[in-house]
Amino acid sequence: MRQTLETLIFEQIIHVEKKESEWMITGKTTHDQRVAYTFEAEQKWSFGRVKIKRHSLKRESGVCTDVHLFLEEVVKNNISGGQINEFIQELLETLSKDHQSKQVQPEHIPKSDLHYEALESHMVDGHPYHPSYKSRIGFSLCDNAKYGPEHDRPISVYWIAVDTELLHIALAEQTNVEKILTEHLGKEEKDRYLKVLNEKGNRNKYYTLLPVHPWQWVHRIQSVFAQQLADRDMIVLGRSEETYRAQQSIRSLAHRTNEKATYIKCPLSITNTSSSRILASHTVWNAPMISDWLQTLIDQDSFLQQKRFSLLREVMGVSLKYDHLTPIQYESAYGTLGAIYRENVSTYLDEGEEAWPLNAITHVQKNGVPLIQFACQRHGVEPWREALIEAVAVPLVHLLCVHGIALEAHAQNIILVLEDQWPKRIIVKDLHDGVRYVPEKLLDSQRMPSLHPEPENHRRVNRYSFIEAKTPDEVRDYLYDAFFFICMTEIAFVFECFGLSEKSFWRKCAQVIRNYQRNHPEYKQRYEQFDLFAEEILIEEMTKRRILGDSEWHFLKVTNPLRKAEGSQDERKPS
Repeated sequence: MRQTLETLIFEQIIHVEKKESEWMITGKTTHDQRVAYTFEAEQKWSFGRVKIKRHSLKRESGVCTDVHLFLEEVVKNNISGGQINEFIQELLETLSKDHQSKQVQPEHIPKSDLHYEALESHMVDGHPYHPSYKSRIGFSLCDNAKYGPEHDRPISVYWIAVDTELLHIALAEQTNVEKILTEHLGKEEKDRYLKVLNEKGNRNKYYTLLPVHPWQWVHRIQSVFAQQLADRDMIVLGRSEETYRAQQSIRSLAHRTNEKATYIKCPLSITNTSSSRILASHTVWNAPMISDWLQTLIDQDSFLQQKRFSLLREVMGVSLKYDHLTPIQYESAYGTLGAIYRENVSTYLDEGEEAWPLNAITHVQKNGVPLIQFACQRHGVEPWREALIEAVAVPLVHLLCVHGIALEAHAQNIILVLEDQWPKRIIVKDLHDGVRYVPEKLLDSQRMPSLHPEPENHRRVNRYSFIEAKTPDEVRDYLYDAFFFICMTEIAFVFECFGLSEKSFWRKCAQVIRNYQRNHPEYKQRYEQFDLFAEEILIEEMTKRRILGDSEWHFLKVTNPLRKAEGSQDERKPS
């Protein structure tokens, strides 16, 4: 309820009356009677975000704990929108799955789990702004317990053999299919699958092995591709003996025993945070090309080399050639079968280094203790904070301002590398549809890859998903949306627990970025072109978009805290 109200107020979907920290909104009963909801809240320094105090929500004069009544009176009867019923359903599914996931959360994370793979399972909070942060529409609670990352259950994938003529296989440089599959299939298992293929396959066809998430196999593949299975264009080989761990994104799987094996991103025909989790074919085909392109830029950039900035390359993408299907099958099949193979984080770690998903920085354990408390006490909270900002922000700012490329750098897509719990550098991931640029504004447009365009049906249902922008402001705002508005703002909030104000956080961010710019004056024109200190920024209105749909753009103009912080006085909040 709190997270939903925060976004409804911030995106100006409902009117709020304020009397200092006492705020009030008006709902409507089923009999069209006005009803007052009151709560303690504040408008934060960071972008004007709204934060409601926990357990302060009241209906009339009593504490409000009835979610269904709240949704009836505050959302359904009070807000107009073509997708309001779907939005309510996502909120209710989020409630049930979040409650289920929190039951398995330990009081504190054991030291043995302070590494990337285990921490992915401990990140139980989901999206910190989007109210449907754990809807997982399509998963039952039984499915959620089996496949939800918080539950950390071993997952065995199905392996199928698909006629290679039906597939588009995209490979990064110095990568081949056999090498990738060997990381996932032991000799005995592979021999067993080949025996099945020899017995059941068509000897006139050449097949490629493909993993399928077990939920996807049961709920989609068997029925959608019944014709191909009957015609032996697809052969079921069996379930893997090796098991996998679901990562935060749910559809990405990590091999449990081979720590060097690539991660596998599989399509899931579910909806989470209001987005379908299939794999659009053009993104699968583009994945290795984008990875190779960005890797070349990094290899030839002395500054990024010095910062040891890395990315987990997406080295192979496999997708069905959906345009070869009949229109009827295309509708049900699109995006449901394929895989993206992403490099393992261990590939980029030196001895003594450990990796954390960046949202571990903002994680507050069940016992109320921030996960970073020990590190901050050990090294000093202000030096640790400055090192974090330097490590995280500067490479992304350099990539934007110098190269003209913005990444969808939310905390789930950024991996922080630490040594002795001290922030050193970052690794980024999830690149296949998470970059944006204006082609003619790239530093070196000659190297720009010739990407597969998104098909018309994809543009129609997801107009926010595109790579090529029209203006530098659009590129800058793409970085702001995920990185500054969500990721860095949440980090600013967690440091308030240590007595450091939001204003001091953004002032430090501004100082770090200005120091970087002063040290590299040769890019002055680029800094002006991708102006990080503009007075206002456009932020995507996620909740409004969910309620009203994609027929129009939904963006809110907000005050830029980096600009606001320059010249402000540093201040500390009382502990």
